[in-house]
Amino acid sequence: MTVQSPLWPARLHHIKITSDQPAILLDFYQRVMEPKISEVTDGLWHLEGAERNFLIGRGPRNGLGFSAFAVDEVDRVHALKTYVADQGIETLPSPTPLFGKEAFAVKDPDGNTLVFGTPEAQSTGTDRLPGRLQHSVVGTPQLDALIDFRLKLGFVISDEVKDEDGALTAVFLRADPEHHSQAMFNTREPKFDHYSMETTSWNDIRDWADHLGDMRMELSWGPGRHGPGNNLFFMIPDADGNMVELSAEIELMDKDMPARLWPHEPHTLNLWGVAWMRK
Repeated sequence: MTVQSPLWPARLHHIKITSDQPAILLDFYQRVMEPKISEVTDGLWHLEGAERNFLIGRGPRNGLGFSAFAVDEVDRVHALKTYVADQGIETLPSPTPLFGKEAFAVKDPDGNTLVFGTPEAQSTGTDRLPGRLQHSVVGTPQLDALIDFRLKLGFVISDEVKDEDGALTAVFLRADPEHHSQAMFNTREPKFDHYSMETTSWNDIRDWADHLGDMRMELSWGPGRHGPGNNLFFMIPDADGNMVELSAEIELMDKDMPARLWPHEPHTLNLWGVAWMRK
């Protein structure tokens, strides 16, 4: 009898971004997102909104310290930890102060850290503009290895992108009905690609763009519509150059819905026109 991973459903709760200029990065997020900011420890800050949480830590610029996924029951976190260990994956102590003591972490073959646990407390922040932290994305030169790692954890492939020779160039994976909470692109070096916040509607995309326009911040890509995920979006860089996506109406998929295949071309990444092609 095959034992199923207890991961599903899990949702991205927070990420840690590292920076060699944290004061400048904190100022950017304060102005753009207006979070409640508190210093957790020396060199680590918590940016708290109603539906989005970030940690910013002193470290290398453009670093994704970890992606932390909320699992709604402590017993399921324990079951997931046991399941992951049975897959031959080393479990590590949790690096986040925002999850309970039952939380644990794993590292993929590129060294990207994923954390699983239950939030320590309900958020007390507010969001003037809606945007729930929804997915994080990395680039990797060993795409197959990172996919296999996440499949062992219990993620499910939603869409794959392949070039004319049949080589895989991108993959999108989910851990709940939303199209993807993890994605990876084929790149020459491991890197933090972007993160996304899911809004409630197309009108929210408009309101965010107006807000950024009032601040004289230019959109770097979009508005557009992705093929994989079918979501409306635009992107901007933060003060360190990390790409931030605002999204709406991301596709929902049943757990057993089979993966689909897309061609590696600009139209796949933006059904409306210009695309950010990683390779």
